[in-house]
Amino acid sequence: MGRFVKNPQATQGQTLEMPSVTTANRPAGQNGQIIFNTTTSTYQVYNGSQWYNVSEASREKTLVVDKFQGDGSTTVFGGGKGNTLDGSTAATLSVVPTDATDMVIFVGGVYQIPTTNYTYSGGEITFGSVIPANDGVSNGHIVTVIHNVHKLGE
Repeated sequence: MGRFVKNPQATQGQTLEMPSVTTANRPAGQNGQIIFNTTTSTYQVYNGSQWYNVSEASREKTLVVDKFQGDGSTTVFGGGKGNTLDGSTAATLSVVPTDATDMVIFVGGVYQIPTTNYTYSGGEITFGSVIPANDGVSNGHIVTVIHNVHKLGE
């Protein structure tokens, strides 16, 4: 019988064991393969051209959320520009991202596409158009910034 069972079934309470290898001993890779890399203590998947990390317990982070509000004239938030949700202070980011793709941003609950709907530089998020004023009832124009959401492979 071969080393791997074809079409195995796992039921609740059972575990699956992934092949464990060092970085130096990883196979050449075929699209969709999964391994546990003992050098980096990460699960990795082969995407057709290289191995990517899909987990890394040592980099576990707590999500951090900043909320700002539009005023009908502001396009820049962070770095002291724009207002916090209660309007009491100037907007600053709790976490300083590396680039626009290091955060997830919603305006009024609508996802904003990095580098398309906004750019990021020097602690400031700049939108392509003004964020309408918050009407105080629906919170429809609240800017929500979620930090510590890491890109696949980092």
